[in-house]
Amino acid sequence: MAYKILLAEDEPTMRRLMGMLLGRQGHQVIEAENGAMAVDLAVEHQPDLILLDVMMPVVDGFEALRRIRATPGIDDIPVIFLSAKSQIEDRVEGLRMGADDYLIKPAAPEELMARIDSVMLRSRREARRRKGKVLGLIGAKGGVGVTTTAVNLALFFHQMNKSVLLVDMHLAFGMVADRLGIDPPQTTANLALLPAASIDGAAIQKVLFRHSSGLTVLASPPNVPSGITYSADHLLAIAEQASYKAQFVFLDLPNDPDIIEVLADQLSGIVLVMGSEPSSFRAAQRWAHHLNHLGLHNRMSSLLVHREGQNQQYATAASVAEKLGCLLLGAIPHKPDLYFNAEYTQTPVLTIKKDSPERTVYQEIAQKLTDYTEILEQFHKTKAMQSDRMA
Repeated sequence: MAYKILLAEDEPTMRRLMGMLLGRQGHQVIEAENGAMAVDLAVEHQPDLILLDVMMPVVDGFEALRRIRATPGIDDIPVIFLSAKSQIEDRVEGLRMGADDYLIKPAAPEELMARIDSVMLRSRREARRRKGKVLGLIGAKGGVGVTTTAVNLALFFHQMNKSVLLVDMHLAFGMVADRLGIDPPQTTANLALLPAASIDGAAIQKVLFRHSSGLTVLASPPNVPSGITYSADHLLAIAEQASYKAQFVFLDLPNDPDIIEVLADQLSGIVLVMGSEPSSFRAAQRWAHHLNHLGLHNRMSSLLVHREGQNQQYATAASVAEKLGCLLLGAIPHKPDLYFNAEYTQTPVLTIKKDSPERTVYQEIAQKLTDYTEILEQFHKTKAMQSDRMA
């Protein structure tokens, strides 16, 4: 299972090596160079686990642990001391202060990983682990830019230091890996080889892939996997276990009503991605009707991807609210050269130009997704009030 780990170590070389080791295991690593910084970062990032050196400048590990255990909101985060101080008195003191384990440096990588897994299995935080927000993106019709949008949204959240997992739910011919220019050794097809009941967090962890940007991805097979069949139980298990892996889980969904029906209850929200041309708008209306039928009305929103120039944009925010009955999250501007180059180089827009105007577009969409439940509730209240006034 992948965790968000705060690594507090004052020695730069040791910090870098340990960060690389943890990263290769799929963990998200936040680094601190002293105990005071560790406490501040723990409050800010809410890690699943803290690896805490004892001998550090400014504030040492013992004092940092005292502050952590005295601070509401981070007081129950598991802490493993890492120290060259091997005296029995030091180890006893660390455990008495509330550390969950005490490991002598230098520790063998296998032992470190085993200690992490052991601590997390028995920790209070793991016992009451929370599901992340699962947001599905589906296209009104093919070619509207669902995968590109999902990739860039996931990257934006990751760049904002959120815990993110991007999952390609296509059973074959998934394009998330292509957009990112990666070739993961394992995909969801490897999970389909397992009995659905055995797909747990550990099984999901084995097939995750870390993009060079740091974004964690669960890819789908690039072709039709021979002799592999996905059952509804497989799809449910993949989506449910993925929800425990990150604060925000983005599902790139296929245009398949059966798959959407299977996954409906797993979704915190579903975003209907549509073009601004008439055919896409009409297709979106049909999909909106079907999603309403599945009980997703209060979790549905839409997103416009302008694929034509300003004078050929048929759909508007007002028409979406009227005809689809859902909130419009925003619109991706018509910039064919920019997105063509991103697709050609297999480098997403938000990694090509981190200071580009596109960041503002995705930032506005991301803010609404962050407060998704409240914004949708307000949208439907406003819509109901307008209907009452017109009645």
